[in-house]
Formats: sequence, structure tokens, C-alpha cells
Amino acid sequence: MTLQQLQYVIALDTYRHFVTAAEKCFVTQPTITIQVKKLEEEIGFLIFDKSKFPIKPTDLGEVFILKSKVILREVSELKNMVSLELDNLEGEYRIAVIPTISSYLIPLISGSISSKYPNTILKIEEMESDQIIMALQKKEIDIGILVTPLNEPFIREIKLYNEPFIFYGQQHYFDEEKKTISIDEIEHLDNIWLLEKGHCFRNQVLNICGHNENTKNIQFQSGSIEALKKMVDNYGGFTLVPEMAIDDKDTGHVIHFTEPKPIREVSLVTHHSFSRDVLLDALRLEILEHTPKAFDKNERFIKVNWR
Repeated sequence: MTLQQLQYVIALDTYRHFVTAAEKCFVTQPTITIQVKKLEEEIGFLIFDKSKFPIKPTDLGEVFILKSKVILREVSELKNMVSLELDNLEGEYRIAVIPTISSYLIPLISGSISSKYPNTILKIEEMESDQIIMALQKKEIDIGILVTPLNEPFIREIKLYNEPFIFYGQQHYFDEEKKTISIDEIEHLDNIWLLEKGHCFRNQVLNICGHNENTKNIQFQSGSIEALKKMVDNYGGFTLVPEMAIDDKDTGHVIHFTEPKPIREVSLVTHHSFSRDVLLDALRLEILEHTPKAFDKNERFIKVNWR
């Protein structure tokens, strides 16, 4: 017994004609005839007296039709309730963000989200990418913001933006007139400052730079991009940073890459079972509104994988 069969029965009771009922249900007449017959065989009695014209319900059929109407009405109310619940942003949600994104993105969107959705509680914490993947699999968090693609079968990815990498070197690392740099030039440079192991951003930078490590006698690796920038400012060398990490107060030599630029793809990710699309869409719109317009898709960008 299916809900579709019950709908066919109610249509037949309404129109008392197989062809008309089939048209109203947007199916062929044989389809509705076969499905009602199957239902009658399953329940063990005739719902309609087909010897009459127009057809009419049997005595047991009348009772069955009344029950069917109640069931379909309750199913409709249940669907409406679920729809309202899924469209409701109220509640508490757990969000994990990788450190190289959270420091620059979360302060931009927190105020507006708090103002627009006062009954929505977002518990945001920093996690490394592999930790986010594991937490999503265990359903310990609801949403992650990190660099994609992940290529995990249980994860849904919603792309947000492409963020370019920026060269950050000590003042006078190059001639002041130098405004752009190519990936080929980067591969031949020494003394790069890197994030500590475990950060996907470190792996991306190594992929861009040809896996060069710092050759200075001080081998400092940090979990903070701001710390690396300060090492560059005070000790020389260079690093690569995401564009949102560049600040007007920076004293280093900031150089943009030539086309095609190396970028990182930033996405919202969630378990396939997460059903609050209204929350995902709200977050997506807030993030896109508060990130630079230049981060829009660009087919000439180079996607730098971290895994």
C-alpha cells in the first residue's frame, strides 16, 4: 500500500471515472487501473463497484476512502511541519573553520549574522582540515569552512570563493618597482617561512614553491600567518599568504601573482545528511557579501590542491 495508490483511490472517488481521474493525476488510465487493482488485491476487498456507471465505492470502500483522506491530510500536515522546521534558522549549530580562514573571515561576518539572526547560536571553533573531515563523519559538527576539493563521498561541498595567494617578502626583497611575480620565479627562491605541519595551507604553499624549505639557521614554523609575516619583516626571506591576510599596516613587500594566479578554493562543507539548507544559504550569502568581489570565479585561476 502506497500513498500514491491512496491518491488514486481518492481521485476515483471524486471523479467516478477512470479516464478523468487519470488525467487529474497526470497518469495514463491503465496506470491508475492497475494500481487500484493491486491495492484491492492487497487489502482483500473491492473499493469500487465497477459494474455501476459511474463507478461508486462499495460499503467497505466508503470506509477505506474516509481513512485514506485522513491519512493523506496528516501526511500533508507532516510535510508542512517539516518544511517549516527546515526553513527555520533558530537553534544551535556547531561550525569548524580552518585557522588560515577563521582569523580573517569570521570577524567580517559575525556582527551581521548576530544582528540578522538573533535566535541562531553558532558555536565556532578552529580545526585543521583533517579534523573537520573526521568531525563531520562522526557528526560532531554541523558545518565546516575549509579548502576544497575534499573528494569524500559523505561530504557535500558548497563552493564560496577562490582566494588568490600573495607573495609577502621583506622590504627591498625585490626592486620596489616590481608589482607582479610568476610561479616560476618563486620556485627558485630560498628562505621561505611556512606554517607548521598539519595546515593544508602549508601543503599548498609547498606545492606552489616546488617543496623548498627554509635554509636559514633559524627554522621557525608557526600556526599563525601573522607570525610568519613578522618573521619576514624582521628576519628576511618570504612567505605566501592568502589575500585576506594582507593589511594596510603591513610593512613587507606585497606582490601579486601574474595570471594564471594560484588560488585556494574555499567552501562550506557538511555531511550529506545535514538538512538545514536555509542555514547553509544564509551563511553563504553573508560570506559572499563580506569577502572581496575579486574572489569571484575565474577560470584562469590555478586550483592548488592540498591533499
